[in-house]
Amino acid sequence: FGSRTSRFCSFCRGSPVQLQMSADRPAFRALLRLCKSLDRQPAQLATLLGRPPRRYDPQRGRPLRMNIAASPFVEDAVREACGGSTEFAHPGGTAVRAVRRHYSRARVMGLPYVAEAHLLRQRFEAAAAVAAEVGAMSNQANAATDPMMEGNATGQFMMLGTEAAGGSMPLLERFAPGSPGKAIAGDFLVTHPLSCLSESVFDQAVLLLDAAEEETPSSVTGIVLNKPTGVMFGQMLERWQGTEDRQWINSIKSLDISGNQLFRGGPIINGNSLKDSLRWLHVYGKDVEGAREVSPGVWIGGNLKEVVARAGGDAAGIRFFLGFAGWAPLQLAIELECGIWVHARAASSAPETRELCLSAAKCGEVWRLAMGCARMPMFAGFPRSPGVDRRLRGYMDRFNQQEMESRDNQNKDEGKGMKADAPERGSYSHRRGAGRRHK
Repeated sequence: FGSRTSRFCSFCRGSPVQLQMSADRPAFRALLRLCKSLDRQPAQLATLLGRPPRRYDPQRGRPLRMNIAASPFVEDAVREACGGSTEFAHPGGTAVRAVRRHYSRARVMGLPYVAEAHLLRQRFEAAAAVAAEVGAMSNQANAATDPMMEGNATGQFMMLGTEAAGGSMPLLERFAPGSPGKAIAGDFLVTHPLSCLSESVFDQAVLLLDAAEEETPSSVTGIVLNKPTGVMFGQMLERWQGTEDRQWINSIKSLDISGNQLFRGGPIINGNSLKDSLRWLHVYGKDVEGAREVSPGVWIGGNLKEVVARAGGDAAGIRFFLGFAGWAPLQLAIELECGIWVHARAASSAPETRELCLSAAKCGEVWRLAMGCARMPMFAGFPRSPGVDRRLRGYMDRFNQQEMESRDNQNKDEGKGMKADAPERGSYSHRRGAGRRHK
């Protein structure tokens, strides 16, 4: 009996199942070691890209399903490593947990784990390599201008926390990508470092939502806070060609605001109406007719003559924005689950947000400060330069091309001639935050 048992066990050890398990474990251990290293420095995965299962097409006014060539279990693991984002990573040290869960699912489903682990390893290593490369490029540039930085070109991002923002900057409560909480008026959207590289109005932008579903059920609108133009408010009034608001325009020309700088609030202009396309934020709104406190210590709108009178010539306390951003509610929800924006909110006990909404700092500095306030130091220190941007665009283009080739090969193998239901990323990216334009 003993000899038969021995022969039976020997047969089991050589079975296909046993052989597969013996190959799976080394692949899992190697992937686990990599992820432990990545979790110790999550900034290495700041450039990790996912393949979202859906996007929103504003032209059709509905979400579109995306056909994904890779294993859905691989994409689930990438999504978890991305901090819940389906496209642009918000890493938070969850790579180990992601690959452990993926390994368990693969075992239960009987999937070819070695192949799946190889795909995951490729994705993680590619992201970490790009992050290290752009970090090194930035450090070398810094060393060229500051000799004290030489020898520090390790490829690691500068970690910039809220203390760098100054004591008066408010801490913001951050919502994870895809979290159930809806965006409301007063929330901040801060652009992910990679998501809008080719969209100047949204690249490194800080937006304040001024109306959400509670106020306007069919749309959400917001203002880009940190995009100054080279035009003064008075110059804009003189150049405005629309005739709808001529009487109103003439009535405000005499106000002491002609020298205020004009900011670009977003891509949407409401037809020929300046009154409908212009917004003003200020700190003088208490008891002002029509003014609404949109963020702690910051008001929007209200009787402009009264606001200017209270300002008493203080240009720092009032800011004008031409244009705005707009979304359908579902469009913004999908962009948030894709990780296009860091979604944050000032707590009710937070100090006034004037320093963030009306900051005199440069565009990129305001963006970094906002990331620090939202407790995203790895994004606050993300390197940017023309060379870095070219490298990041090339990385993203190659990722998209690989996905297209994989999808084409899959379709040929299946003989179905399937096509994606939605355009590739970027084919309608100029519509992001644009909703329906009014002309």
